[in-house]
Amino acid sequence: MKRSILAFVVFATLLLMLSLPQLSSAKIVVGLSSVNVAFLPVYVAQEKGFFKDAGVEVVFVMFNAGSTNLQALAGGDIQIMGSAFVETIGGRAAGMDIKNFWGICNLMPFQLYSQADFKSMKEAKGKRFAISRFGSLTDYLTRATLQHFKLDPKDVTVLQIGSTPARYAALTAKAVDASIVWFPVTEIAKSQGYTKLLDLKEVFPEWPYETFAARESWLKTEKDQVTKFLQAYQKGVRYTRENKTDSVKIMQKYVKMDPAYAPAGYDEYRDSFPINGQIAEKVIPQVIAEEAATGRIKRKISLDELIDRSFIQAIGGK
Repeated sequence: MKRSILAFVVFATLLLMLSLPQLSSAKIVVGLSSVNVAFLPVYVAQEKGFFKDAGVEVVFVMFNAGSTNLQALAGGDIQIMGSAFVETIGGRAAGMDIKNFWGICNLMPFQLYSQADFKSMKEAKGKRFAISRFGSLTDYLTRATLQHFKLDPKDVTVLQIGSTPARYAALTAKAVDASIVWFPVTEIAKSQGYTKLLDLKEVFPEWPYETFAARESWLKTEKDQVTKFLQAYQKGVRYTRENKTDSVKIMQKYVKMDPAYAPAGYDEYRDSFPINGQIAEKVIPQVIAEEAATGRIKRKISLDELIDRSFIQAIGGK
């Protein structure tokens, strides 16, 4: 009798296990350096359940700067960072085994806006420029812009303010004289009478804006999970590019963008999302050379040190 009861319990347990939904086989924590239209395919893939369908549980953590995202990766709090490649240059040069392995967005979206009476970069000496954090993309681009105009970054005051909304708030409060901002803040700044000093596309017409990066050691040990993650993300890119109406709705949900600007934001970014994961590499050696020349990185690094192309080669064209 006892054996019959035990057999029934085992059988019932097996039936219950088979009837339960299949749980994700892995959990990946992904840090995103900002709430940004550039990450739209990420939001789409999450919203449409593509990661779950691939058997990967993905948790997204939002940061207000790439440098804090990098710190989280170094500390093991996240496994993948979605961020500007400039942060990974600093990490790699400092000895961290970090590599960019997939392109998210190849676009230079930034413009430099200033107070209405600040009309030209010739007037930049002594001015206050807002960045997110030292070592971040906005820090690099601000310094690169100054150098482009033959100005020494030491001739201005650089202030750590935070995210684009925070920097624009500082601009409107006249706490700073200028800041690099992106869409849709660029449209708002223009409508409110601020001066557009520069569209950074004039300096950097080709730019690997956002990439996925991770510890090289983790990429090797978790190759299968990374592949599943990227295949699901790639599905999100395709869906984003082919379904404007739904993608705009998802953008509004995650980015909290004004409905008046969302369709234009989609149009501006759509073609910058590479389905094949390619990273716009052309400008990277220039950035590395400039960072080394200014002493902001300890040594020059090569593209091969910075980029793992194996995933792009394996699944980029599929």
